[in-house]
Amino acid sequence: MADAVSWTPPTSTEVGTVAKAALAAGLAWGLAVTFTDVDAPVLAALTAVVVVQVNVRASVRTALQRSAAVVVGVLTALAIGDALSLNAFTVALLVGVSLALTQLVLRLPAAAARQVPISVLVVLTTVAANPNQPGWRRAGGTLIGATVGVVMSLALPASRLVDGRQTVQRLGDGVCEVLQSMALGLQEPWSTDQTRAWRRVSHTVRDRLVDQAREAVGDGRNAARWNIRDRRHLTELGRYEDAMPCLERTAIGVWAIARGLDDHARLRDEPHRAMPAMGALFASLAAAIAEHVRNILGASQDAAVVARLDEVHMRRARCMQGASRRARLALECEPGENRLEVEGEWIGYVSLLAQTDRIAADIRANLPLTE
Repeated sequence: MADAVSWTPPTSTEVGTVAKAALAAGLAWGLAVTFTDVDAPVLAALTAVVVVQVNVRASVRTALQRSAAVVVGVLTALAIGDALSLNAFTVALLVGVSLALTQLVLRLPAAAARQVPISVLVVLTTVAANPNQPGWRRAGGTLIGATVGVVMSLALPASRLVDGRQTVQRLGDGVCEVLQSMALGLQEPWSTDQTRAWRRVSHTVRDRLVDQAREAVGDGRNAARWNIRDRRHLTELGRYEDAMPCLERTAIGVWAIARGLDDHARLRDEPHRAMPAMGALFASLAAAIAEHVRNILGASQDAAVVARLDEVHMRRARCMQGASRRARLALECEPGENRLEVEGEWIGYVSLLAQTDRIAADIRANLPLTE
């Protein structure tokens, strides 16, 4: 599991969510004890935590929608828990009906719809553990927890500006680190042991870091209208929002490069010979992407990005000479197994250049980012 997961530093929003969940749970517990006379109001704390967690980075409308879904799930479970005996059939029936109702009938977003069956199962467990507790007290604790969670989410909303800046920076750093690792590795003979690591890390960047950045940036300009902390930063939020498609395609392209190198390495059992020109190209591409991210975040200028892209173009010209040599080898090679290997190397080499071209052209097409 340690090999399959790459740890990334948490953003301030992620740290803040942990703190808000803890505060909401404690506050909901205290209020429920005071107003419902329940010694252990687990449902109040549970509801508060779930509401806070599902409303991270959500708009006001989505936050209220998800909170309502949580409350519906809890209250439904409370009503059913005392009427039905729990067994495999009733549990399967409750989960199926609740998902069908929320996703297929009410057409709630998937994140909100999933909260209902989860809440149902957790509450049924609580009800089964405390069968003599009055239903109105359980419902009261649930409403108190939901109220605390909603108030906490609306009173202390995550800043799209800060969250977007940090996740975009983290995405850019992740992409550049993969490219720099490949650039360094290609300076010496390299093998599948290295390419597997490059492919795994680039896959993490392509999926997890892209998803986190997309969620953080979201519909930033519209969300800022309900967030007093971000109203003055509509321009920056719009810049992050407009840049995300290009950053996502860049991450996908870097993953495709890592996959191409991995496929390339598997053509032979022994380590592949060094490719210093290609390594230099990847290093210059990493520098261009880093400059592009700094530009998105307002710490660089378009001219600096263009200068880095011109360097990529220069490095690419040297690599094209290597591609031409491989093409001549493929044409001059006699038919047989060796020719297939040479042709495979040439096709792999050209595909790496094609991916590099796509990334560089995409970045250049997105300049200037501002008028």
